[in-house]
Amino acid sequence: MKILRVINSLHIGGAERSIVGNVPLHIKNGYATDVLLLNGEDTFFLKELKEQNVPVISLGKSNMLFNPFFILKISRIINNYDIVHAHLFPSFYIVAFAKIFRNSKTKLVFTEHSTSNNRRGKFIFKWIERFIYNQYDKIIAITPEANINLKQHLRGNENITVIYNGVDLVKIRNEKNQNRESFNLNVKLKDKTIITQIASFRSQKDQDTLIRSLALLPENFHVLFVGDGARMSICKELTEKLGVADQVSFLGLQNNVGAILNKSSIVVMSSNYEGFGRAAIEGMAAGKPVIASNVPGLSKIVEGAGLLFEPRDEKMLSNLILKLSNDSNFYNQTVKKCLNRAEEFDISKMVKEYEDVYDNLFNS
Repeated sequence: MKILRVINSLHIGGAERSIVGNVPLHIKNGYATDVLLLNGEDTFFLKELKEQNVPVISLGKSNMLFNPFFILKISRIINNYDIVHAHLFPSFYIVAFAKIFRNSKTKLVFTEHSTSNNRRGKFIFKWIERFIYNQYDKIIAITPEANINLKQHLRGNENITVIYNGVDLVKIRNEKNQNRESFNLNVKLKDKTIITQIASFRSQKDQDTLIRSLALLPENFHVLFVGDGARMSICKELTEKLGVADQVSFLGLQNNVGAILNKSSIVVMSSNYEGFGRAAIEGMAAGKPVIASNVPGLSKIVEGAGLLFEPRDEKMLSNLILKLSNDSNFYNQTVKKCLNRAEEFDISKMVKEYEDVYDNLFNS
């Protein structure tokens, strides 16, 4: 069996991390798997894949992802594979059109990584979306909420199954135990309570709420933001406006998540919505208490282990941070629950369930 995983790029993101984490395991399990990138720019994740000898096909290094020529290029490739597994927009549109153009018999799989997207609210996409999704033999939703929302959007597509994303718990813990610090800081972290958020700077991720909560906390609290994106400058301006710029470090893109978590006391995800919330599981796996916004894609993962606050409620968030910091018993109890919850999302479970999908399609 030959499998091709197709994704826009390997820039930082949950879907991208999933590719880097599970493709080498599929290969180890005997599934010949290649990765195709619409944008093959050099990134931490691409370097990691190549270091593990994963075959990578790049269609170029342009950010113009919805390129009609990609349909032609991919149509020439897909017949070399038994299964093509696409991730994210526009990759899954391009793969669907490529199959139609070539009249290919290759089986298609798509992973839905989000509970929502901007296309669903636009009438013009209503019928296009249903047509595109119907080209796929199996759709994988990464949470029950993503499944429910997608079924409502597609009005009854029965080819959807739920497979939670997985996290390489061993890797996170090994990085954590290395206690290395390759990221640069302009401040000394000694005697600081470190709060970390790992997310791209997009409106979805809402770093603003964590910054506003910092203004309500004592000066010994310090936030590490890991990631980049268009809204980073806006968030920097907000730290200046609120007078907390000295309590925030913007680390940009990093490939040593476990080591950064090792420096942290608390992990926060203040997203407006999430498909899964991988960074929450990574925080739990590193033995840190996780505080997350009570939104689909995060609530069921965190509830009963970490702590939840209402979206955009900086006062509630700051109170939970203080409660963890001031009550060592509560902190330790939360850590224990988080460690136990992380075990439910080990990457080996995800890989096995993906391979069951591949086997069923290959043998059908």
